[in-house]
Amino acid sequence: MPEYELIYWPITGLGEPIRLCMAIGGIPFTDTTPKSDEKFMDKKNGLAPMQVPILLVDGKPMDQSSAILRYMGKLCKYEGKPLYPEDPMEAYWCDNLIMLIDDCRSPIAGTFAIQDQAEKEAARAALFAEDGKISKFLAIINDKIVERLGKPVNVGDLYALCITNMFRQPTFIDGIPAGALDKYENLTKFHEQMAKLPPILEYYKDAVEIRTTFKPFNP
Repeated sequence: MPEYELIYWPITGLGEPIRLCMAIGGIPFTDTTPKSDEKFMDKKNGLAPMQVPILLVDGKPMDQSSAILRYMGKLCKYEGKPLYPEDPMEAYWCDNLIMLIDDCRSPIAGTFAIQDQAEKEAARAALFAEDGKISKFLAIINDKIVERLGKPVNVGDLYALCITNMFRQPTFIDGIPAGALDKYENLTKFHEQMAKLPPILEYYKDAVEIRTTFKPFNP
């Protein structure tokens, strides 16, 4: 088996679906973060212009998180099935969900450039208001995610879980209102389905701080 090393910040974000994919697939990897490696910035800067997350496969770098996730999804299996669907139509719907989730998270990217803390938090809170840009997509996802209830897990599900959990408190993104996802009942059902999946339950059993959102709400 090749040696895998994931280089990313010590947050969830775009690296977490890749971590989770490899954990579910039983593929060992080195999780390199500023907390785990004193030379993190040297490694990161040495691979520029690639952007983290970066996956090293036997030392050879790959970037672009969605491409990495699909790549690993073809290698990782759960209950005998690859986490990236082999059936073309199932693969389409998997990619469709990933792209919808990207549409949802996109508006928050611009807030990272806001220097004033109060202004930044206000801008983020506005995204989750009744008419907020993220709220618009959360309503669409809440309707669409019903199709994933009771279905075999794939990387689209992992991506949906990890990115929507960025909007739950506690999170590394300050300014997101507490309970921002509470009204989306189908998303809550989806969260519970994913969180209670045995390998996910095992992976996050000792989770603290921002990763506590990956635990079941009702164990």
